[in-house]
Amino acid sequence: MIGIIVVTHSDFGAYLIEASEHVVGQKENVVSISINARMSIDDIKSNVKRVTDDIRTKCDSVIYFVDIPGGTPMNVVLPFAKDIEKSAVICGVNMSMLISALNLKDIMDFDPLLEKIIIDGKKSICEVKSILSKRD
Repeated sequence: MIGIIVVTHSDFGAYLIEASEHVVGQKENVVSISINARMSIDDIKSNVKRVTDDIRTKCDSVIYFVDIPGGTPMNVVLPFAKDIEKSAVICGVNMSMLISALNLKDIMDFDPLLEKIIIDGKKSICEVKSILSKRD
């Protein structure tokens, strides 16, 4: 089973999970960790460790979603992911990729799921007006 941990600045991740579950329904083993400027790095690491340890009791693999490459969420989760054989850290989380992850995490194998998440996330980044005008 695949667990999902969304680690973002502020409550962005919590809202992404809420919106995504509105589309696909509530899923198990999906957790958000919110980071704010008032938290110490030790508090952030402690939260990530606690959530990671909990997910690992239920899941054999973990996908971390973070908001931006090089940010605190990414820097904090990388050492945890390094110690988990089947894990990934995906930067630039968006709702399309999270919907794919939630919808498919219990029916796809880990590596094909990662590929699908990345493809769906990239596909959703587009300027729609120009696409629609080409159809006319």
